[in-house]
Amino acid sequence: MTIPVAASHADNGSKGDSTAASSPSASAASNTVSVTAPIAKADGTKVVTARAASLQARKSALAKSDTPAKSRKQQQSQAYKTVEEYWTPERMAKAKPAPVLGSDSVKASAERNVAKAEQALKNGDKLANDKLSRANGRIFYRGDDGADYACTGSAVSSPTKRIVVTAGHCVHGGKGHKWHTNWMFVPSYDNHNKPYGTFHAQYMHTLRDWVNNGDDQTSGARKFKGYASDVGFVTVKDNEQGKHLTDVVGGHKLVTGKTSKFNATVFGYPSNLNNGESLQICNGNTFALQGGDKLSFNGVKGCNFGPGSSGGPWLENYNGVTGTGEIRSVTSFVETEASAPTKYIDNGGPHFDKRVKGLFDLANNDK
Repeated sequence: MTIPVAASHADNGSKGDSTAASSPSASAASNTVSVTAPIAKADGTKVVTARAASLQARKSALAKSDTPAKSRKQQQSQAYKTVEEYWTPERMAKAKPAPVLGSDSVKASAERNVAKAEQALKNGDKLANDKLSRANGRIFYRGDDGADYACTGSAVSSPTKRIVVTAGHCVHGGKGHKWHTNWMFVPSYDNHNKPYGTFHAQYMHTLRDWVNNGDDQTSGARKFKGYASDVGFVTVKDNEQGKHLTDVVGGHKLVTGKTSKFNATVFGYPSNLNNGESLQICNGNTFALQGGDKLSFNGVKGCNFGPGSSGGPWLENYNGVTGTGEIRSVTSFVETEASAPTKYIDNGGPHFDKRVKGLFDLANNDK
């Protein structure tokens, strides 16, 4: 049985964000969707709504924060302060990792598999944690059910120096749902520590196929239709010191259009390993994983990465010295045993094709 990592993670509440789902794209490309990152106070009061923004408007807004002095001025805005005030240490500590269906019902099974996962993790690099985690980090956001959640993401090398790549379901809930609010990236997050500061979302980008079809709860093969498009890019604001993301932590090189078979170094913050509080690493050879609706994904065995690992990078040619590599996919879903819903067999991720390249180019225009 194939179960998405976040099939019901943050979207069991309100539905029908028609503005975001039907007409938010400011791009000429029909298969991409781009909006201003929504922000809300703890009581749900909207400060910034998810709305279409022209390319010119995005460039103008980012130009206004292109120097440390301008960045500090931006940090004085109500939107920036709202996100800062929202993510208290208590909220971050209580944020729920995107759950896998049944992940809370078979705790003993999950505990039995930790030892197997730890053995698989030994295949990863043994370098210092700061080298492993610098470009990778934990994502926090508020779902449209009013609860707080966590995913995984990573910095991507780009002219903007401001782009994070993650899973599409870590920015938008999929079919009939909304964009996540108060989105924040914490590179090298480790046991509540934020060594490089925080980077708030300014613009969100994903594929229209994910918005229209992702996490479709109908039965049969169509249920997995949107997962081939489960990719998101986020243009982030500067951190508290007024520095661009990749100037601080570096970034992975995006690679698209290759086959599904490569040696992958996979990172994530799965809750079944150290409660998602530290970055985990796993290495393995990928394979073509066949899903429903005749869809093909990248698959990797042995990592046992569960909830919270969504959006984590799959890197080819990982360099332990720089802590970066070539990103070929992100964690999207897992396969589990029907008799043990928390026994994770395979992790799966979308194939990075020309649509992903187009989406990345769209995000790169935010400069």
